Amino acid sequence: MITQQFIDFANHLADISEEIARKYFRSQNGEIAKDDDSPVTKADREIEKAIRFAIEEKFPTHGIIGEEYGNKNTDADFIWVLDPIDGTSSFIVGRPIFGTLIALTYKNKSLLGIMNQPITRERWIGISGQGAWLNGAKIKTRNCQEISDSVMCSSSSFHFQNKDEKILRKLSALTKYQKIGGVIYGGDCYSYASLASGFVDIVLDPGLKIYDYAALIPIIEMAGGVITDWQGNDLQLRSNVRLVACANYKLHQKVLEILT
Repeated sequence: MITQQFIDFANHLADISEEIARKYFRSQNGEIAKDDDSPVTKADREIEKAIRFAIEEKFPTHGIIGEEYGNKNTDADFIWVLDPIDGTSSFIVGRPIFGTLIALTYKNKSLLGIMNQPITRERWIGISGQGAWLNGAKIKTRNCQEISDSVMCSSSSFHFQNKDEKILRKLSALTKYQKIGGVIYGGDCYSYASLASGFVDIVLDPGLKIYDYAALIPIIEMAGGVITDWQGNDLQLRSNVRLVACANYKLHQKVLEILT
């Protein structure tokens, strides 16, 4: 289903995004606030606009879901899902732990995903049924099966409210670094990519949208990890998902016992 043509084109899109991101990183990038007060930069919008143009030129019948410019042709079998800069706050303050997320889905399944870090020039790619790679080298998740041995990350504690906050506290109190809080915050998509590479064991976030996670699904799954909602359900093309990723099935089952 995922042909070499799609793989080459997805890498081409990542190349386009990288050039723009590097141009704006640690410069006066024109930060503005969206209607929900979340930050956005000129780089976000320029990257997505350039990627969308390339997709529309190459595959005019494909759909597009993007963070900055909305959705197009979402009834199509093939849909590209784009987050031009996941981790905009890190980008704004000059921390290279953000990434560009590019996914190709077919009939509601994410089959190809790229997480590109343009500053460190790290590119993760996952292809359903084939594998996951970082800069061309195969990657694999860590064989950590106990929560007490696990390294846990989350994008931000701010998003955990009420019952979710209690669950976060309960789980983090069991992890490897419980004496210093139990959770390493920040990183957004970079934390999920680090899980796929074997450096992180659990990543937990509430309220993610499709463009936040579509590209991460094949990367994590093809590296040996598991990524679902907090009830253990497979992720579909939907938004506002409470998401958990774990390094392997056994660890995932133990984490789900706490989440549910």
